[in-house]
Amino acid sequence: MTRHIHKNSYVKKVVLIFILAIAGFIALVTLLSSIRSFRAEKYLFTVRVRVAHDADKLRLFAKGPCDIEDIENGRVLARDVDLASAVEITGRAEGIRFKDCVLTSAGVRIIPKGKFDIALNDIFYRGVIDVIRVGGTLDAINRVGLEDYLKGVIPREVNYLWPAEALKAQAIASRSFAVSQVERRGKSDYDLRASTFSQAYGGRSAERLRTSKAVGATRGKVLAYAGKVLPAYFHSCCGGRTQSASNLWGELLPPLEGVECRRCGWSPYFRWQARVSTKVIKKRLNDAGYDIPRIDDIKTGVRDKSGRLDYISVRPGGKWFDIKCDDFIRAIGPRVLRSTNLRVKKYPFFYRFSGYGWGHGVGMCQWGAFGLAIRWRKADSILNHYYPGAEIVDLKENNERRGFL
Repeated sequence: MTRHIHKNSYVKKVVLIFILAIAGFIALVTLLSSIRSFRAEKYLFTVRVRVAHDADKLRLFAKGPCDIEDIENGRVLARDVDLASAVEITGRAEGIRFKDCVLTSAGVRIIPKGKFDIALNDIFYRGVIDVIRVGGTLDAINRVGLEDYLKGVIPREVNYLWPAEALKAQAIASRSFAVSQVERRGKSDYDLRASTFSQAYGGRSAERLRTSKAVGATRGKVLAYAGKVLPAYFHSCCGGRTQSASNLWGELLPPLEGVECRRCGWSPYFRWQARVSTKVIKKRLNDAGYDIPRIDDIKTGVRDKSGRLDYISVRPGGKWFDIKCDDFIRAIGPRVLRSTNLRVKKYPFFYRFSGYGWGHGVGMCQWGAFGLAIRWRKADSILNHYYPGAEIVDLKENNERRGFL
């Protein structure tokens, strides 16, 4: 009987030691993770995203109290403001109307006093919100950590159900593009827009688990060339070949010179066509500022090696007028004519346009990245294909080498 009691006591001690060891290991891992997270956040800076522009009014909501500061001098204008019921903000010549008072300031910063998000026009955002008065209208800027920003970008740029390596490639490209814009636009009110003019961004409301995991798995990783963070442009579908950034923006960077792409045929817009009436084309060109009394013909001009047009020509009467193809597409509608790699054919009352791809065609083809990923290509291999000569580096280390930190 005594031996049995001693044996039970011994087993209990072993089990207790085992449990304590596991608990200690978990605590150590958590501590190291926290340290890594703290160190990373120290270097991964804040981005400023314009999420509303030229608005007559803004609608704010938060689940907890917020402080309101003057952007210009940091003075606290109001503490513990209750936004549990949605509040409407409007711009006035004399200031910003917030609840029942007018704040005589060019801009205010709304800072949550807890771990909750602020909803602006029913979209939740991490970080803080700046409201800036521009005449009688308002702009809203979301100031948010880079990694949190990307969590709201990736699911808006690509499908969150895509292969993990395609999501990782998108995360690195998006992070690189964002950092390059921060470095370029330092003195502006914002670094990026929330639309496809920069990168599509949906705040906390857009986040998905798989895309957030891709952001976390690539934390701090960017593309660099010649020691500088690369403006890693990307687009939906190139239609067979990406084009040089020098054709559009005059950027002579070898990683952005254009490459063959044979994997974007999965895209529903790899090949497209649109029929547009002559009357609609004339109206939209006139609305865009072109004085064209009538349209007798339209023809395409010289193409670059990617098959894209620089100009498209319109003939009203006996003289041809050249219009930048990008401007022509912008006037007719980028969801009608999806790329400058297009052809045109005349019919009695309309023109039929057909083409390949969707977007500007520079940098990574997102559907091409999808096609490579389903063929087991890793994220670094995908990026090496679309940005040849660029290297994947740690943002902190790259900035330390450049003397930024």
